[in-house]
Amino acid sequence: MQLLTADCVIPGAERPPLRPGAVAVDAGRIVALGTPDNMRACFPAARLTALGDAILLPGFVNAHQHGRGLSQVQLGYPDDQLEPWIARRRGRKAPDAYLLTRLAAQEMLRNGVTATLHANYSYATGDYEAELRGVIRAYEETGLRATVCVGFANQGGLVYPPTDESAFRDGLSPQAQALLSQTRPAYLPLQETLVLTDRLLSEYAGHPTISIAHGPAGPQWVSDAAWQSIAAHAARTGTGIHFHLLESPAQRAVAETLCSGAVLKHLEALGVFETQVSAAHFTQARAHDVEEALRLGLTVVSNPGANMRLFNGAPPLADWRAAGLPVALGTDNCALDDSEDYLSELRLGGLLARGTGAAAKANRLTLAMDTKIGAQAIFQPDIGTIAPGQRADLVALDPTRARGPYTDPDCDPLDLILGRCTGADTLLTMVGGDIRYRAGEPPAPTAEVAEMAAAARLAGPDAGVQAEEIAEALRQELPR
Repeated sequence: MQLLTADCVIPGAERPPLRPGAVAVDAGRIVALGTPDNMRACFPAARLTALGDAILLPGFVNAHQHGRGLSQVQLGYPDDQLEPWIARRRGRKAPDAYLLTRLAAQEMLRNGVTATLHANYSYATGDYEAELRGVIRAYEETGLRATVCVGFANQGGLVYPPTDESAFRDGLSPQAQALLSQTRPAYLPLQETLVLTDRLLSEYAGHPTISIAHGPAGPQWVSDAAWQSIAAHAARTGTGIHFHLLESPAQRAVAETLCSGAVLKHLEALGVFETQVSAAHFTQARAHDVEEALRLGLTVVSNPGANMRLFNGAPPLADWRAAGLPVALGTDNCALDDSEDYLSELRLGGLLARGTGAAAKANRLTLAMDTKIGAQAIFQPDIGTIAPGQRADLVALDPTRARGPYTDPDCDPLDLILGRCTGADTLLTMVGGDIRYRAGEPPAPTAEVAEMAAAARLAGPDAGVQAEEIAEALRQELPR
């Protein structure tokens, strides 16, 4: 049993803060909360962790990211439209998914993130299961709670359907075609994907921090027959489904063609919404898409920094909030300030969601985006609030630690967090009752990651030039 005390405890978006407050934790879960005096009287033998002037609140939930511990800028390809940006990766060798994910997880913990969803991703090594197991090992070793998606895609890997891929390849130089011919499979075939999912669901059943979900890449990357099979498996096993949805103008155009503009109705007809579902981005959604999302109970994960950096526009969060759409937040490893500083990205999302409406509940709704709705988006119902029975995923912040010695004692603590705090203000990050980060700890060693990234820099002497040719050819295919 341990007892954490702080100047302020914020139990969640819907409950007033305790000033001062205390939280009792045992066996990885919250037992009780109240005033420090009452909690000490109730649990006199508990080990005390006194956090002083800190603010203690539910841990942050990064509801959509890919375990990319080095950003695209660090790896040498700057911001661009999404599709050419993706194509530029073809000029590089596959990095080590374990090392990159471990670094990303360590950075998230340093920034107060206690839980994440690792979305569909592959470095096309030709051994997707090995990649995925490396990802899971990284989360296990760091202790970050993770919903890990088993990825799948079987179309649109080069150009979105219905564009003729053969014709597109024929229009490239022989050198660029040769680079494409070296591409290894990114994912397993469908039936092998389902078998792997079953195996992982069995292996990680009851695991304290790892959960498994389906990760079909998105409507333009997955055939209807595959969606049906994945949906049926998810419904039978009770497994959540998470995918990319209407991220870019090109994806919007594909949805118009393949799904007659009604992409969510199309997925509904394939059985996708027979289980829990969340989807990332949604930036290019139209009014009828929002209405369908509300009807179907879809939880959307917004990635505002990534959407703006990759030329997809700012997500209309104020309109979504006004409509009542449940929205969580993810960094997509492409946050506005090119780091895993989750609080800075949450501030951006909260500001975009304010619109011109009343201020009274704005920050409470932003906190819910991060914690309560974030938990829903990653299929983890027992995190996101500080309440008896919930998992003890907590973060302690000191608003004066990084950027100043004074704050008005009458200031609302949530206003301080969302108006001023950054990840550098994190004092302590706890996952399932275990402290996974304390302020003052040295940063994670990065020499091994840097060496690996340098070794994976180019797939061949002219690979960068050939990848650039492919990217520019793709740009010509994008809707004008």
